Amino acid sequence: MSSLTPSDMSSSVPTGPGETPQQKLQRLQRELQLATERLLEQEQLAALGNLVAGVAHEINTPIGIAVTAASGMEEFARSLTRKLSGDKVSRSELQTLASQLEDGARLVNNNLARAADLISNFKTLAVDQSSAAEMHVDLSPYLRGIVMAHNPVLRSAQTRVELDTPEHLHATLVPGQFSQIVSNLIVNALTHAFQEQPEDRPRLIRVRLHSQGERLQLHFSDNGRGVPPEVRARMFEPYFTTRRGSGGSGLGLYIVHKLCEQMGGQIVVDEAHVPGLGFRVDLPLRD
Repeated sequence: MSSLTPSDMSSSVPTGPGETPQQKLQRLQRELQLATERLLEQEQLAALGNLVAGVAHEINTPIGIAVTAASGMEEFARSLTRKLSGDKVSRSELQTLASQLEDGARLVNNNLARAADLISNFKTLAVDQSSAAEMHVDLSPYLRGIVMAHNPVLRSAQTRVELDTPEHLHATLVPGQFSQIVSNLIVNALTHAFQEQPEDRPRLIRVRLHSQGERLQLHFSDNGRGVPPEVRARMFEPYFTTRRGSGGSGLGLYIVHKLCEQMGGQIVVDEAHVPGLGFRVDLPLRD
């Protein structure tokens, strides 16, 4: 577990010609800021890339069922044509074929609708995260869509999400920032919360969204292994990770922290939540 600071870099990088130690420190701080911004962009793209892979895998099932059903309908249609071209066809035969065609059409329609939902939820997530425009949003269905976009990775991790939201909750905000906050919290939980947990123990994430006066409250929690106090104290630091050398960038929760600040709010660890780990996000409602 470690984090990188400008003072760490200052002690190892030589001073340039005519550069004072103070100037060197300022230069290194600028370089670190630029490097952090590039890493933040890469982190966002990597997260979307993982979702793309999950959606691509998930969408194969409904598309495959729809193709199989369409193939069956084609055969039923040929059978119907043969019978109608013959000398004799009974009402019961026509009714059977009509029922088979109807069942096939229903399968095609339901599974294509499921595929369309998967694509739509992911498209909304991807497009919104690339936009900084404020919008008036009903956050209740929007939050459900964000969670549905993560269904492939949630299913792969054998983790269930419980949502607690009002039927409608309107707010004016940047949807992409809100969706990335939720997305990063989901990915962080899947990455850290359930390590070394017995497979027969249910894995659960709870997300509660509600308003309190002029504020928007998002409570995010899991029933995982939790984290020790010394880790909690540093969770929102840039580059701090408990998975150094295992692919952890240490930027996931830092991004959430910065986004909350940009939106005029904050995120804190819910010290009262046990077992597992909880976060409380407080944002302006601006209905």
